[in-house]
Amino acid sequence: MNRCISIKELKVHYKRWDGGNDINNAQVLCHACYINTNSYGKEIKSPPEFSNEIKEAAKKRAGYRCECEKEDCHINEDDITKAVKNASELCKRFK
Repeated sequence: MNRCISIKELKVHYKRWDGGNDINNAQVLCHACYINTNSYGKEIKSPPEFSNEIKEAAKKRAGYRCECEKEDCHINEDDITKAVKNASELCKRFK
């Protein structure tokens, strides 16, 4: 299974909401993968926040990159940037 290669905007996320706040329940996700989790935006009682030590240990364990393994997790950020740039160029033409 492929793994997301993003190293931007990393966040330590809970693998399970009922799993506590230790290193075994920590998963490092980039912002795009984080917002595509099943729990994103839902009102869920979460465990206590991870300590800074746990956050750093999780990032180090992950090699300072996203640990998501979903194949369809997010659109390539470069594609979004190109689309915005192209749209901006089109707008300039019609002014």
